[in-house]
Amino acid sequence: RALGPGAEPLLRALDEPRPPAELGPLLCNLSQAAEGRRALLDRSRRAVQRLLPLVRGPGSAELRRGVVGALRNCCFEHGE
Repeated sequence: RALGPGAEPLLRALDEPRPPAELGPLLCNLSQAAEGRRALLDRSRRAVQRLLPLVRGPGSAELRRGVVGALRNCCFEHGE
């Protein structure tokens, strides 16, 4: 599975004062899979709420591009 139970360490890294730049592209790649999109869109994890501030935050351009890509990929997930 793309994220599954291993999603929590990645999502906790979003709460760090300076998330690692590599996290953005990683989330973007994982969000290309349906399981990854569902994990990011899981309301209990509040991942989208944690991703949005990183779009305009002081982080690296690599992080911002990856986060924007992950959010864009999540737009392709159909609700039930």
